[in-house]
Amino acid sequence: MPTGVSHLYYPDQPASNPPLELDNSYFCIKIHDAQAFFSTIWPKQAKLLVFSSSVESSFLPSHPTQSLHKLTTLKKNVPCRLGVHTNLTDWLPARKTDTLKITLNYRVIQGKPIETLVNKMEQLQLEAAVSSIKPEMAVAIKVSQIVGHLLSQVLQEGEQTEIFSLTMDKNMVDLKTGYYAILGTQTNEMYPSILEMKNEYLTARGGHELSRYSYVVLQVLATPTRGRESIRNREWGELLQECKDEAINTIIHDEDDRDDVFQKWRISLEQVKRLALKDRSFLECEVKGVIDEAQLQVEQKLLPSTRQEAEGLKEYPEEWKKVLGVSTPQELRRVVRDYQDAVELSERLLQQYQQLSK
Repeated sequence: MPTGVSHLYYPDQPASNPPLELDNSYFCIKIHDAQAFFSTIWPKQAKLLVFSSSVESSFLPSHPTQSLHKLTTLKKNVPCRLGVHTNLTDWLPARKTDTLKITLNYRVIQGKPIETLVNKMEQLQLEAAVSSIKPEMAVAIKVSQIVGHLLSQVLQEGEQTEIFSLTMDKNMVDLKTGYYAILGTQTNEMYPSILEMKNEYLTARGGHELSRYSYVVLQVLATPTRGRESIRNREWGELLQECKDEAINTIIHDEDDRDDVFQKWRISLEQVKRLALKDRSFLECEVKGVIDEAQLQVEQKLLPSTRQEAEGLKEYPEEWKKVLGVSTPQELRRVVRDYQDAVELSERLLQQYQQLSK
């Protein structure tokens, strides 16, 4: 049995950009690095390491998901870098009321029957990681059930020793972007008082290696929006696009036609907003930004430029204020500019994160 695990470290590291803004950004947690160190003496030299996880979130209660990240051989007294760089969550809204619990576990198994399975998984580079929440949630839950069944079968195959088990249980108000780490030891190693991230590698202070510890380094990433691509495959996103296209492509003959189009468009926006606010994977501020951007596009298409300028400071009627959440066309343009800037930043960040994962 392990002698224990350390507290949750937040290593010395460069400042993370952007920070996690509660109720105004999204976060994703990934495994950045992982190492297993096994010292127990068993009759046979080669052992089999099972690295698994479970993720629970109040964002989607009652649906913890299990993931099998690695099945590999392990030798005693030799640190094994696992080479796992897997997202543990999809992009989730950073709501201040939510909580997140991540459990990671290393088990060493001595059992001949599963060696063929291990060899095959390594050959295929198979990492059956399942996000804690995805659009196709039914599929994710099903895969998680399969992983759970596979784990239960594997763990019955022979003598096993748990060498590392950690739990990261966080309220969103305490979570920040950057790297977190937890160490584990079987050999009564002293835990360092301070850890550092040097060139994205975990070390003790001064760059000293952590060769006699098991550990996991988790990375918390943030982005201000989920971006337009993630919206297009949502029911409310598809409806918004269809209604916007219809409004923009309507031929206007006179003011009555224009009034009819805007009336129908407002009713459509009300329906889109109701659907969007039921989609808890999107923040209300992003829903507002998407709707306001669509409104500005429709206004620019259907209203003459002279009329847009003349009515810039006039207040919208109450029914429009309720849908748009702004009082004037001028305020609408300002909100849309801010949202578009956030989307542009998000697209750069997501590309950057994808490149780092390669």
